[in-house]
Order: sequence, then structure tokens, then C-alpha cells
Amino acid sequence: MNDTTTKLPRVAALRQALKEATKPVSLSPSTSSSESTTVHPFLLLKNVSIPIAVLPKNINVIKSKEDNSQSLVSEEGLVLCHVWIRNGKIHKVTTTTSSSSTDDDQDVVEVDDNDNAKVVDCQRSLLMPCFVDCHTHLDKTWTVSRTRNKSGTMDEAWLHKEPSDWKHWTLDDLTRRMRFAVQCAIYYGTKALRTHLDGYNCGEDHALEEQLRNNVYNAYTAIKEAYQDQITLQVVANLYLPLYYSHPDLARAHCSRAKQVPGAVLGAYIGNTTQTPEDDTCQHLDAMLDLAAEFDMDIDLHIDESNDPHCCALRPLCRSLLKARQKGYQGNVVLGHCCALSLQDDDTKTFICTQLAQLGNVYVVANPFTNLSLQDRRGTKPPLGVEIPAENPRTPQWRGVTLLQELRQAGVMVASASDNVRDFWLSAGSDYDMLSVWSTTQAVCHLDTAPNEGSWADIVTICPAMAMGLMKNSESPLDGEQTADFVLFPGARYASELFSRPHIDRIVIRKGIILESQLPDYAELDDLMEVANAEKGNPNKKPKA
Repeated sequence: MNDTTTKLPRVAALRQALKEATKPVSLSPSTSSSESTTVHPFLLLKNVSIPIAVLPKNINVIKSKEDNSQSLVSEEGLVLCHVWIRNGKIHKVTTTTSSSSTDDDQDVVEVDDNDNAKVVDCQRSLLMPCFVDCHTHLDKTWTVSRTRNKSGTMDEAWLHKEPSDWKHWTLDDLTRRMRFAVQCAIYYGTKALRTHLDGYNCGEDHALEEQLRNNVYNAYTAIKEAYQDQITLQVVANLYLPLYYSHPDLARAHCSRAKQVPGAVLGAYIGNTTQTPEDDTCQHLDAMLDLAAEFDMDIDLHIDESNDPHCCALRPLCRSLLKARQKGYQGNVVLGHCCALSLQDDDTKTFICTQLAQLGNVYVVANPFTNLSLQDRRGTKPPLGVEIPAENPRTPQWRGVTLLQELRQAGVMVASASDNVRDFWLSAGSDYDMLSVWSTTQAVCHLDTAPNEGSWADIVTICPAMAMGLMKNSESPLDGEQTADFVLFPGARYASELFSRPHIDRIVIRKGIILESQLPDYAELDDLMEVANAEKGNPNKKPKA
């Protein structure tokens, strides 16, 4: 058994020790074969702090020192553990109440027949399963430099900026922007990502609509194939909700195309429904759910993304989904945003949360970066929300996020995601770093005392993975025989340390080996922005030769 810990500064020492310890080992040819074989080393990561929400289900935890037979949970919801890795998979996770060596170390020798086990003392470094980002928009991302939303409102993004940018959405433009986003996500430790792609309702310009759709989906397919060994990609094939009912032939063709795209689910944009009778909205939802059942597809919706307290599309959604469940549809239903739910009266809040829990396989996804920016912003106006005059200075009074605490209390699975990143809907965002998403969600929703930070680690790991159909409720990414995919934060031993720094020095482990990747340089996309800016007559921004 080899202890690889060194006397270098702690963070550098851990990286060096892990890099050395996770190197594949080449074994000499056996007598029956002339070829050497490469195996992953047997590895013990001692003394890692793991959030309680992502622990294997077979680990019992307590909150006091009175019972030493169970592992102790810190006030931040962290548990000190040892993680055992063999052949690129989790072998087991054991717990300890001390940062010193334990008798469990001997088990390495017993389990490893070749006595090649390696031990790294992680000195309480926080360990998270790899992240899962279940709501993004890779077709729009990185466009802010050429389509800045000057008012910051949903109205300007939807009615003006997005349509004006479509002419730049060539296959090359889309592929490069999507690749850049995926490279960022991989670097930060994300192993699965779902992107929304639009149906592009371009009015009577059907040729433009077809060109956009082909370019977007071809770019997505190319990126999915290129990075299939590093990240699982899924796509939501979106359509404006009423079209599922009013244009059945178009909707069926949309579903048929989506079914042919690897990793696709059906999606819909549900606008502010205050001016639509609830029965009509139910008809629209019924039509979509019937097609989802026919094509055997899950559903992912944008719903109640509004500052209008009278907007509650979740109510007809509950009615329609109940009918679909009674007819046998059991697909996952992911509900993105749900902002206006937090503006309802208490009875409506309780009713919706309870109904969603009872319907089963329903997941609510908060998008804190985007909704903090868009909701309650001056300049908002109908039909997307209640008007807020643009002329007068006004600090927002409402956070714009959904009821994460109440939904979870009712039994609904909840997650948090990146959503828009540097586009006309949101000028900055997460950079596809799910640590920043978790940190922002925690701060905005006061999750650190509900009851603690570690209890919410699943909103960026297990819950989004379940929403994407990648994991079952009874599973943990750290269960035995799961692939050893996780992120180690050597600069953070406590949740307070984790959320106080960006942790660019994090160590991403994939299949038991350190992932060596680079964060791409924003300058790589400059030429895509400069073409558009040159068209605007900006003399300082010329296309590259």
C-alpha cells in the first residue's frame, strides 16, 4: 500500500498525488498472451467531505455524537468519508468520524490482490459527484457580443434580438458556439447536459425556418457525437404550445423529426396564459401529451416564466397531466422556471405543490441566473408580464425564482440549472459551471438553513439526472459499481469555503482518472461576433480576413 501524500502546499500536493495515483498501470505479458494489459489502479481516497444528499443510500447518518455506530453529519450537512475506487468504478464508500487514519486502511491490501493499492489523504477536501445541467440553450449561447439586449427584458429578447440574430446561425457558427459551451461544461465537471432547441416559428418564411432547424439540429448532432465519451447530451425539441393543438399536422411532423434525434424529448413554450381560458390551455396541453404518449417521449416545458400573479399554467397542466396519467402515460415531465408560482396565494401554492407530487415523475427546475435577471425588471410589459415602467430607476423587489423549499417539502423533485449563458436573454450567467449555479441557488433561496447546504447537493447532481432519465430515485452516483466520476475541491473543506471561491483548481475525475482539459478562451469566438458588429457599422469591429 503506497501513500502518495507529499509535503507540497496542500492543494498542489493533492493534485500531484491524485495524478500519480490514478495513472493506469501496464502489466507484463502473461505466459498465455504476448500482449501487455493496462489496468486502473486500486485507489483509496481518504478523508473526503461528501454532502449528505449525494451519499449512497446504505450509509446511515446521525446529527450528534451520541451514537458512534453511525457517521456524523456536520452542521453544513457534510459527512467525512473514504472512497474506494477499482477499475475506474466506485468500489465502496465508508465513513469515519476522524480525519486520522483508520483500521479501514487495511482493507485496501485485502481487496487488492496485486498489492498495488494507492492511498491519497484528501484532508477533508469536499467531493461531489459530477454535475448534471438539465436546462440550457446551446443554440443561443455566446451571442451577447453581437446581440446585446439593451433593456434586459424578455420582450426585447423574444421580439427583437433573437429573430435579428437568426441570419448568423450558420452550421459553422452554431457548431463552434455549442462546442465552446460543451468544453466549458466538461472542464467544470459536468457529465450530462440537456439543451433546448427551438422549432423556430418564422412566420411565413418557411425556407428560413427549415434552414434554421437543419443547422441547429445538425450542429447538435455533430457535437453530441464528438463528445460522447466525455458528456451525455440530450435535446428538447421545442414548439410554441398552442401549435400542438391548432396545427396538428405541423405538430406531428415536429414529433416525428424529434423522435429521430438521439436523446430528444418533446418541449413547449407556454407563455403568459392569463388571457387564455383555462379550458383552452388544457386542450393545448392534452394535444401535446397525447403526442408524447404516442411517440413514447418525455416532456420538458417552459412554464409560468412571468411576473404576472394571475399567470398559473401549472393549474391546467395538473389537470391535463392527470388525464394523461390515467390513460397510461408515465413519461418524465420536467417543468422549467415556474416563477409565477411564488406569486400565487397560499392555497394555490399548496394545491399546486401537492398535485405535482401526486402526479409522479414530475421535476421542477429553477434557473436562478436567468430569472434573477429577467423577472421584476423595469421595462417588462404585456403579453409576457405585468408592465413595469422603463423610465424610472427601480430596484427589483422579487427574486423571480420558484418555490424550491415548498415543492421539495411536498415531495416534488427539484433541480437547478444554467439556462441562458451570455446571450440576448442573459448577458452573463454561469459559464456552464454548476458550482456557481448551486451557490447562487443556495443564496437566493436560503437553502443553507433548510436545513443545511449539504442537503441540497442533489439539485445539481442526482435530481437533474433523474429528470433526464439517467438515474433512478434509489440510486446515488457514489454507489458501488457506479463509474468513478466526481469533482474534488482541494481548496474547500467546508461548504462555506466551497461557496466563497470559484475553485478553478478543482480536480475532475472521470472513470477514476484525472480529466486533463482546458477552459476555452473567449477570443476563439471573436470572429463570429465581429462579422455581426461590422454589419452594424462599428469601425472598431471588422471581420477577420
